[in-house]
Amino acid sequence: MNIAVAADGENLSSKVSRKFEKCLYLLIVDMNNLNITFIKNDELFEDSYSKSLADDILKYDCEALITGDIEKTAFDILADAGVTRFFGADYSVEKALEEMKKDH
Repeated sequence: MNIAVAADGENLSSKVSRKFEKCLYLLIVDMNNLNITFIKNDELFEDSYSKSLADDILKYDCEALITGDIEKTAFDILADAGVTRFFGADYSVEKALEEMKKDH
């Protein structure tokens, strides 16, 4: 099972971003072995950034996204695909994943 995390860094000790569209990295975490694929958010200042990030989440077949606030475009793409969203802003990625597992 893959979980996407909008993060300010590229590892488990990084903070979850307060805003999905402004994250520095999108981490794809394989929950079976905690391997991480990270995607640098190179489109921070382009209009299509939220759609591109949402498309990456779908491409990696993620079941959930951990993030802070999320704008309507990306929210709708993920909701339509059945991707669960969890609020985890300001937690470390590792702590947010632990909290998600408790709630899931």
